[in-house]
Amino acid sequence: MSLRIAQITDCHLQADETTLYKGVNADLHLDQCLAWLASQAEVDLLVLTGDLSHFGSIDAYQRLLHKVSALGISSIWLAGNHDDGEAMQRVCGQAVQQVRSFDYDGWQLLTVDTNHAADGQGGGSVSAASLRALDQALIASKEKPVCLFMHHNAVAVNSAWQDDVMLANADEFNALISAHPQVKAVVCGHVHQQFDQPLGRARYLATPSSAVQFSCQQYHFHVDPELGPGFRLLQLTPTGEFHTQVHRLAKL
Repeated sequence: MSLRIAQITDCHLQADETTLYKGVNADLHLDQCLAWLASQAEVDLLVLTGDLSHFGSIDAYQRLLHKVSALGISSIWLAGNHDDGEAMQRVCGQAVQQVRSFDYDGWQLLTVDTNHAADGQGGGSVSAASLRALDQALIASKEKPVCLFMHHNAVAVNSAWQDDVMLANADEFNALISAHPQVKAVVCGHVHQQFDQPLGRARYLATPSSAVQFSCQQYHFHVDPELGPGFRLLQLTPTGEFHTQVHRLAKL
């Protein structure tokens, strides 16, 4: 059977669920996405790719855990630059700061933390230790197709302000990925927009935020006020193919 994954990213939940994030209620937008998944999709796994809380709030993580648990499916959590990885780990019980490997129906899913050497402006990198661990995980899974999830983008999105805070050691990371042709997809969040670009044999995918969307190809920061929440669905087939689609919902 195919593995059906929903990716939700950049929820930016506030400590107080009534506090707005860039003019929207992030909790309500996330609830909207989860309600759509519960009623409209058959999903085996939920992957949350970082910036789940805007200030690393324990209260926000606890609300998130309650929300996603109601779906009745497994979830994988990753930390973003706005998160507190240790606080997140205490709530979700997952080693969010480590390279992790999951075996699903002939596919290998990998996660890598991109918050090493944070620059204080939103950028991050993959640590040398994590690059080694990732390389070893890819060597061990060379017979299986791989889908890798992370927070920061490793390819530019042609917005000057965002490309300043992408993965700092993207060249090193991308060289590692290109050395392992079984990697079919590298899936991230961070940029609050849809992106799909081939690089070598892999497709690099970015996914809209469940909260607000950033305008594409901007020199300075700008929110697109017309777009509501979004998320990505992926279908990983037993033959090593994958299909993906971004879903956007109406802004509340």
